[in-house]
Parts: sequence; C-alpha cells; structure tokens
Amino acid sequence: MTSERHHDEREEAEVDNAVNATKGGASSQGSGGSLRGMASLRELRLRRKRNGDGTEAQQRIAFVLSGGGNLGSVQIGMLRALLEHNIVPDLVVGCSVGALNGAALADEPTLVGLKRLEQVWRNVDGNDLMPRNLLPNAVALARKGEAIHDNDGLRSLLNEAMRARTFEDLTIPFQCVATDVMGVREVWFDKGPLIDPILASSAMPALYPSVEIDGVKYLDGAIVNDVPLTRAVDLGATTLYILHVGSFSRPRAQPRRPLDVAVQAYWIARHYRYKRDLEALPDSVTAHVLPHGQPPLMRYNDFTRTPELMTTAYEASTAYLDELAAAAADATPPERRRRASSDGVFAF
Repeated sequence: MTSERHHDEREEAEVDNAVNATKGGASSQGSGGSLRGMASLRELRLRRKRNGDGTEAQQRIAFVLSGGGNLGSVQIGMLRALLEHNIVPDLVVGCSVGALNGAALADEPTLVGLKRLEQVWRNVDGNDLMPRNLLPNAVALARKGEAIHDNDGLRSLLNEAMRARTFEDLTIPFQCVATDVMGVREVWFDKGPLIDPILASSAMPALYPSVEIDGVKYLDGAIVNDVPLTRAVDLGATTLYILHVGSFSRPRAQPRRPLDVAVQAYWIARHYRYKRDLEALPDSVTAHVLPHGQPPLMRYNDFTRTPELMTTAYEASTAYLDELAAAAADATPPERRRRASSDGVFAF
C-alpha cells in the first residue's frame, strides 16, 4: 500500500510537470493563473479511464472553436451547455472569433466566467466593431488602404472579455492560430502577450488590418485553419468537442456580384479543409460536432440577433449532450463522430 501511494504521488508530480511544460509554449511566441475556486489544476488537466486490462488510460478533452465573425455568439450557447454537463476542457484551441471566445473561457472556465462573456456579447454594438462607412461598400473596397475598418473596437472588446493579459495568466492551456502573410503558413501562439495574437487570429481580410507581431504581419487564422481540430490532436487530445458555427450548413443565396463569388470561394476553401481533417481523424480520437440549430442569414456586421443565436445553440447542444449522457448511462457507446443537428442539417 505504501509503495502504491508513493507511485501515485510520483505520478501526480509528473502530471503537474507536464502541465507546466504545456503552459510553457509550443510553437510561436510567462506566473500561472488562478483556478478561482475550481478543482485542482491536475484534475482539470487530466482525466483517467480504465483500459480493459485494468491499467489507466489518459483522456484529454479539447474544445475546438472555429471562426465565424458575428456568428461567434453561437459558441456561447454551446459552451454553456458543455459546462452545465460538467464537461471542462484540458485544452482550448481557437481561430478568429473562436480565439476570442476560447481565450475568455480559458481565463475563467466556469459558468460565472461564461456569464461575463455572454454579457459582453449581449452588449456588442456592430458600429463599435465595424463602424458604418459613409462610402458605399464597393467604393470602400476600391479605395486605397489595407482594410475597411480599424481594430480598435475589437481590442476594446478583448480587454473587456477577459482579465488575462498573457497566455501564462490563463487557467487552462490555450492556443490560437493566425496566418503569416509573407511566410504563407499557419502560426500558433501559446505564450507571451495575449491580446495581439487574438487580434491577428481575427484579422478578417479586407475588413480588419493585418497585425504585426515581432516584425511579422498576420491575418485571420481561418485562411489556413478555420476549425483547428488537428492542432488539438497534435497536442494530445483524445476527445474533441468542436464548436463550429456551421455557416455552410445554411442555405446560401446565389452570388449576384463578382465579389460574392470571391467570398464564396474563400468559404469553400475553409470548409474543405475542415471536412478533410474531420474525416482523417485517427480512430483513437472521439469527435463531437456540437449542433448549433439553424442560424439565420445576417449581414456580417449585424449583432442584433445575438440572444437568439445563443439560445438556439444552447438548446440544440443541450439536447445532444443529454443524448450522450443517456447513452453512457445505458452503456451504449455513442458514435465516434456525431453529425446531426437538431434541425436535421449536418454541421459539416
């Protein structure tokens, strides 16, 4: 019994060391964040299950948050459903608006913290993030300059949405992706200052300007990896909860202008990688694509329907997670990849 206790103590120390190493950095860019009354850091980072031979297997849960602009409020409803089902991630990866929501969750991964983020979303004014231009859109796009809008409003929103100012301040390990414009590659941020990498990850082409970090210009991470599930797997995740806003599951109007075709092509490219990566997941990884209901068609700068988006996604995701819980209680293994949403539209 004594030797077994010592073994467990050594194992716990090894887990804590591994967690600290994970927080220390991986690919791009320093004291650890408070758990604010939650369980121990080790319990948040590692969940164990038994193999058939009685040995312990490690299960790491990752939340994967996609881009999606003003549809990002959908993820708030999904996150609420997850936390209410006591599903807390060991790792969070995000892209674009998913980087904003993911970082805020990693800052305070509780229902109280999520309520704070929800209130931020409810208070968003589209004119603060994307001020209405006095010029027609076609003229604004044709004029000289890198983008239609500046990112001052988005920076203010980030400062309001979370207390953390560095990756190391966060409670749960978090990473976000941005596109290196000149290097033509995806770059992952996981240490150092937090706000600028999220701004870089959210710098939608033509809408927001590129963000320069250490002499390198970055644009929206969705250009290269909109739904970064492969990153989560590379970091050791075995169970993925994918919070994809699923904009391609909605009926889309026929393009009427050349610009519409260009935007459609951009979205197709993003969606193609997601579908390919999802189908290529190894059998050892369980992926849950959370249903979002049916988001309405809206202009890119319309934030007036945020409450509706959050509620619809919350109800759809709650129903899905209830089904999973019921299946687990019946000892019926759920499908490795669940795709159906509450409205019958596949999420990919």
